[in-house]
Amino acid sequence: MDGEMCLILVKAACKAVGRAAPHSRDDVVKNKIAIWEIVAVVLTALLHPVFVEILHQRAIFIILALLGWLSYLAIRCWRHKNALAALGLRKEGYRPTLIATSVFGVIAFAAMVKIAIAHHRLLFRWEMLPLLFLYPVWGMLQQLLVQGIFVKPLSDHGFLPNIVVALAASVLFAAVHMPDLRLAGATFLMGAVFTVLYLRWRNLWPLGVCHGWLGVFYYYWILERNPWAEIFRGG
Repeated sequence: MDGEMCLILVKAACKAVGRAAPHSRDDVVKNKIAIWEIVAVVLTALLHPVFVEILHQRAIFIILALLGWLSYLAIRCWRHKNALAALGLRKEGYRPTLIATSVFGVIAFAAMVKIAIAHHRLLFRWEMLPLLFLYPVWGMLQQLLVQGIFVKPLSDHGFLPNIVVALAASVLFAAVHMPDLRLAGATFLMGAVFTVLYLRWRNLWPLGVCHGWLGVFYYYWILERNPWAEIFRGG
């Protein structure tokens, strides 16, 4: 199928669902790239339980995901200098996102402290300190993939209404953290809130850091799990 015919079909499809149609072949190419990126994010999410629950290779999955996506993002940055800024790693929108994320983070942290005290789990261990520095990196990558590569094109290209996009992102976050229902429920809530904030201000910095910090305390205080032990034992 040539480019002109593809453009005609895409325009017809957009008209059928009441969305703005692309005006050039470049727009069609951008839509195709966006679709393939969305598929890649979903596949990454699906591979997570395979590596963690079936193969018991959590560390291998993290390494492969980091290397694979960071390599792809490096190529995007090499071809387009403002690629990361366009995804949300930028100055614009930082302050309002920081304020809103901080409010959510404080409420979530207070809730975890209350639960931890009630169950005698409010403990501070030495291994939590390096995690508070390292886990935001992993959290930032997750936010970059879900918000920047999954949510952004779905919203910008008008593939789905924003409320459906936010729901889809929340489900994606939860699905990755199955079969632990408590973890899936928490990430569903976080995904919903963070997606709303991202769609409002398009800034990832506070989201990634908050994701990482809340994750550390949630693992230790709510789930009573040690991420370090799970990574190094392959569980």
